[in-house]
Amino acid sequence: MMKSVLVVAAVLASSSVYAREPQKKKEPPKPPPPVIEYENDDSNMSDALGEVCVAVPAEQQTYDSRDNVLIVNVEGGGRAFFHFKSGCDTNSMLFADAIKAEDGTQCVKTGASLVFQSSYGDPKKCEVERINRWLDDIVISPADDH
Repeated sequence: MMKSVLVVAAVLASSSVYAREPQKKKEPPKPPPPVIEYENDDSNMSDALGEVCVAVPAEQQTYDSRDNVLIVNVEGGGRAFFHFKSGCDTNSMLFADAIKAEDGTQCVKTGASLVFQSSYGDPKKCEVERINRWLDDIVISPADDH
């Protein structure tokens, strides 16, 4: 009887039900892969610009509701696509009544900051990483006079 108990105990101990994998050391989490700037493949994205002057009154829209990019109307017509390094949030950008350069002018260069001001909160300063010309799908033109 004793031998039977020992045999059963040995079989149970060696079965996969009770077997355990040795614990592995926890590796630190891997950093996420770099963000793919899929907007660069957008057919509306055009040449890089060193400086643009934002139109007054401010007219802007987000690109895919992301915090680090914005499309704005520029002086003289057309639009520009801004990539921001930091400091932005979609609500501040989208609901801004006024958009100006940090020095108070309407013109901003790559590496400088845009300030978004609205009546709903404090101004937000966003550092410009890159500016590109944005080409519209539909050319907006005045209605034909008949």
